[in-house]
Amino acid sequence: MSRPDVPQGDLLERSRALLIRTMTFYRDDPRTSAWLRGRLERLDQPLRIAVSGRVKSGKSTLINALVGQRLAPTDAEESTQVNTFYQYGPEPRITVHTPHGAVQNVPVTTLDTNTIRDLQRWRPDEVSRLVIEAPAPGLQAITLLETPGVSSSAMQDTGRSALAQILSEADALLYLTRYPQQTDVQFLQSVHELQLARRAPINTIITFSRADEMGNGGSGAVAAAERIALRFRDDPAVRSFTQYSIPVIGLLGQAAATFTEADLAALINLRQLPEKALETLLLSSDRFSNNPTPESVPPSVRQDLMDRFGRFGLAQAFTALAEGITDQKRLSATLLEASRLNDLQEAVHQQFIERQDVLRARSVLLAVDMVLRANPRPGVQQLRGEFERLLSNAPEWEEMRLLSALQSGQLSFPRPLQNEARRLLGAQGQDAASRLGQEPDTLESILAEEAGAALARWRDQAVNPLHDRAHLEAVRVVLRSCERLIASRVH
Repeated sequence: MSRPDVPQGDLLERSRALLIRTMTFYRDDPRTSAWLRGRLERLDQPLRIAVSGRVKSGKSTLINALVGQRLAPTDAEESTQVNTFYQYGPEPRITVHTPHGAVQNVPVTTLDTNTIRDLQRWRPDEVSRLVIEAPAPGLQAITLLETPGVSSSAMQDTGRSALAQILSEADALLYLTRYPQQTDVQFLQSVHELQLARRAPINTIITFSRADEMGNGGSGAVAAAERIALRFRDDPAVRSFTQYSIPVIGLLGQAAATFTEADLAALINLRQLPEKALETLLLSSDRFSNNPTPESVPPSVRQDLMDRFGRFGLAQAFTALAEGITDQKRLSATLLEASRLNDLQEAVHQQFIERQDVLRARSVLLAVDMVLRANPRPGVQQLRGEFERLLSNAPEWEEMRLLSALQSGQLSFPRPLQNEARRLLGAQGQDAASRLGQEPDTLESILAEEAGAALARWRDQAVNPLHDRAHLEAVRVVLRSCERLIASRVH
């Protein structure tokens, strides 16, 4: 006999139903109904994550690192003028979309960065978006949307903003910054100005994408970046819309993800130089690239290594080689770990992929809200009422916010309570058995007993005088989750 569980999936289905009713309500408005239909079709597509930030914050490099393939062009000058979607496809394919709705396929057999770079430099009033399809495993679960840089010339020339693109096109946001500035805070606050965004803001991860450049760029750069990231995360102005602020070395992550046997051979030959000579070469890019020894590694190869790994990455590679790590896969994994890309990928998985139904519901409700605000008409009050009820009666929002805070370390309990809180909030599965730490075939009577015991434990925590306000509010969220578990058993 089937049993009722906590209705986590209901939010997405109720949001989908509201979207369909809104689309029907505006069926005499072709432009609005078509826009809403696109939002409905997105529910069956991979989760969309916008990658945004100021100009030259490392967006393209980080996209390549996440995908595991060099697709996005990386240049010394600003190159991205149009929104570029990187999504999975069985064969390489490039599609150009114009602002007037025309679609053109660009004939390609392989994806090279030069072709993509040339297309990205078209004016946004000529090309509204590029869609790059690649058979890359890193794109099977997500689609990455690279926006022009915040406050870039592309934005200023057309009057369009990265904010508008993120709100209308993406389910989540990966925001990159080299060093936190007021511009970053203002942009992130603007993304969360709408009522829905304030009520359900947890769709943002902040990344310090060039952590190796912090401080003097030496061996302590990453540690300095971690300290800055924690301070930035705990800033009240930032804490309201994200719990994740992660230092990453995007350049090294990209190099590790695309590491080749030729790279390994060149690094091994260079490692044969005396220790002091190698340290001297790494003092500057010019010294490293122009040194004539050993002759087995020509200047062009040295320059390519410096461009792709950076000084920090090369130092990490030489240290690993000195420790006896000479296998290509092992060295690639070591460099990937040093880049902190694994930390970011874990955060993306926990924050975005595991909670994608909640994020999709958020995007649907945001689309409905935008339409109701932009195109009010008689009879819209009923849709607005349904929207408000969904917004105020969805426990998923508060569970997601608290789970993110617990997972990121922004909030913590003693370990046993921490583990139980995460489990009760759905970190190990959304069904009742998973939340209560039981096997899938556990009897209803046992589930009810376990839910009652959990409720009693967390009621004790609600009167614990040692908890501050933030922890007491967290306890209340967990209590409400326990109460819903019991209510579903009674039902």
